[in-house]
Amino acid sequence: MVIFLMLIGLGSSRAWAANPPELAVPSGLSLAEIKITGTEFLMLQNNTGSTISDLSKYWLYIFNNVNPLASGVSSSSQQLPSGVLGNGQTILLSANGGNTCGATVTAKLSLSLTDSGGFLEVVQASLIGGLLVQTAGDAVSWSSGVNSAVGMITNVPSSTSAPSGAYYRYQNTSAGAPYLWQLADVDSINTCQLNVTVSGVSTPGPSGLLVGSAPPATIVSLSDGSQTSGSSLLPPADVGLAAPQINELFPNPAEPQTDSEDEFIELYNSNDVAFDLTGFKLQTGTTTLHNYTFTAGTSLAPKSFTAFYSIDTNLSLGNSGGQARLLDPAGNVISQSDVYAKAPDGQSWALANGNWYFTTTPTVSGANVINQPLSVKTLSVGSATAATKKAATTASKTIATPKVKAASTSSSNSPGSSAIKNASPLHPLVLAGVGLGAVAYAAYEYRNDLQNRLYQFRRYRAARATAGAATGSAGAGRVESRFGGRQDNFRSRFSSWFGK
Repeated sequence: MVIFLMLIGLGSSRAWAANPPELAVPSGLSLAEIKITGTEFLMLQNNTGSTISDLSKYWLYIFNNVNPLASGVSSSSQQLPSGVLGNGQTILLSANGGNTCGATVTAKLSLSLTDSGGFLEVVQASLIGGLLVQTAGDAVSWSSGVNSAVGMITNVPSSTSAPSGAYYRYQNTSAGAPYLWQLADVDSINTCQLNVTVSGVSTPGPSGLLVGSAPPATIVSLSDGSQTSGSSLLPPADVGLAAPQINELFPNPAEPQTDSEDEFIELYNSNDVAFDLTGFKLQTGTTTLHNYTFTAGTSLAPKSFTAFYSIDTNLSLGNSGGQARLLDPAGNVISQSDVYAKAPDGQSWALANGNWYFTTTPTVSGANVINQPLSVKTLSVGSATAATKKAATTASKTIATPKVKAASTSSSNSPGSSAIKNASPLHPLVLAGVGLGAVAYAAYEYRNDLQNRLYQFRRYRAARATAGAATGSAGAGRVESRFGGRQDNFRSRFSSWFGK
C-alpha cells in the first residue's frame, strides 16, 4: 500500500532584497534541488540524523499531473541505487550523467519530469510482519500555471524562456509553509553552481551541489538500480573523496619510443588520502571504444600524478583524433580529456588551468609544463601591408649602399631600359685578382720581346765589366763617368722599348 502525503494550500513567493536564502530541507531523505525543464536532475539529502545503510529501500514515484488522484493520471517509479548515505550527504540523479558535483552517490534519472505539471514523492519500503509496507515521505509538485499546494512550485518557466532554470529548497522564516522553493539558474560555466537573481543582479546562491578539488573533479557514483545489487559498487574507501582527474595523454611517442609500449594516460589524485581504483575503467577512442579495468588493489597515492602505460593497459591513443575517459564502476564518466585533432610526434596532450594543450615537454608523473614552439609567419610576394612597406623603406634609408648608374643609349622610360641601384661595391680581393690576371696575360703576349731585351741587357753588363778590369784603378773615375752615361742611355732605350 502506498501512502501519499498531500499538502494543500496557497502557494507563496518572496522577493529577496539582500542575499538569497540558504538551502535547507525537512527531516528524512528529502528533496533538495530539482530541474524540471531541459536537462533534468534531482538531488536528495539525508536529513534523518543518522546513516541510511541501504538506499535501495527508497523509491521515487512520479505522476504526470500536479494532482496524483486526478482522473486519467499515469505514473512511473524508480528504485534508488544500492549504497550507504551518511547524514548530511546527498544523492544526485541526472538525465545526462554529467558532473556529480560533490554528491556521495549518483545515478541516472530514468524518470521523466513533465514540464506542464507533475507530482514527485519519496517512498520508503519495508517488511512489517511479512507484509510489504511503503511509507510516503517528502514530496514536491509543480505546475506551469498556478499551483494551489502550499510550499510547492508554481509558474514553472518553459525550457525556451529559462533553459537553465532550476529550483532549490530553503526554510521559510515567515508565516506559511515551513519550506519553500527558490527559482535559480544553473551557472553557464560551473554547472554545480546555482545563481539567484536578486534586485536584477544574478547572485551566486547557496547550493548543495559542491565543486570537487582542483583539478576539477567530484565525488564518484555508485551503480544505479538497474544493475545487480552488490556489483560495480564504489570501493568503501572512496566514499566522500574527490574523483581522480585525467591530467595528461601521450598519444604519439617519437622514436625510439613506440606506441605499443610508451603511450600513457596520467591520472591526478587531489585527495589527501589514497584513492582505490578497483573496478574503475580507462577508456580511449571517439567512435570505437576500448576499455581497461583496474584490478583489485590498484590505487593512487595522495596528491600524486600516476601514468598508466600502453604496454600494461593495452590501450591505444589515436594519432589523428582521440580522447581518454575515466569511468567509475557503474560506468559513469567522471573525468575526460578534450578531443585532440592531430598529435605531433613526441608531444603530450596536457591539462592546464582548465584547458588542454599540446606541449613539447611531457611530464610523466609530475605537474604539467606547457611548452609550445613559436610559429613563424611569412608574407607572400605582393602581400606586404602598409606598415611592412614603411619599415622596409626606413631600413633602406638607414643602411645606404653605393649607387651605380648603368649606361644606356635609350630613354629610361623605354622598354628594357633600367638603372642599377644600390649595387654593392667590388671586394678588394676581386680587384687584385683581375689585376694579376691582366699582368699575366701581358707577360704571355710579349714573352719574346722580353727575352731579347733580357739577353741584350746581360751582354751589355758583361762587356762593361771587361772594360772596367782593363783600364785599372787609374781610370776608375773615367770608367765610372762613362758607365754612368751609358746607364742613363740604357734606361732611356729600355723605357722606349716598353713604351711603344
